[in-house]
Amino acid sequence: MAYKIFISHSARDQGLVINLANILRRFGIKVFVAEWYLAPGERIDKKVFQQIDKSDSIIVLLTRDGLRSKWVHQEIGYALKAGKPIIPLVEKGTDAKDLASLKGREYIEYDPHRPDQSMVRVSNYVKSMKLRKEEQGKKLLVAGGILAFLLLLFGGEE
Repeated sequence: MAYKIFISHSARDQGLVINLANILRRFGIKVFVAEWYLAPGERIDKKVFQQIDKSDSIIVLLTRDGLRSKWVHQEIGYALKAGKPIIPLVEKGTDAKDLASLKGREYIEYDPHRPDQSMVRVSNYVKSMKLRKEEQGKKLLVAGGILAFLLLLFGGEE
């Protein structure tokens, strides 16, 4: 059962996105980045929203450039409406923590001078979310197996 992450970001943050995606992939996490999945002729917003719908959670890169991106703001709004967990990565020195749509939410601080610390924190958090999903999947499998056994055992009696 793959864990899927959508990374919301400014196109100017490609280096950060690539580093983060590479780290997450090492943990077996599938990463969606809108421009990495070409769909010529398709509406861009439709493609992005489909990727968010398929994701288990969203990492939002709230860098100086990310805060200026209309796409980042649209993706946050869509993810909130879809009920997706959002993991804000907020660049140190920005006022992203005051962003109305994310007010009161915890975030991970991103220091461009020490990016490794942030990458470790984000990847460890996502890895823990992946493990939680896997545990829930195992419990569902066990419950389904018990139910199937009981149906076999008692289902034929009338």
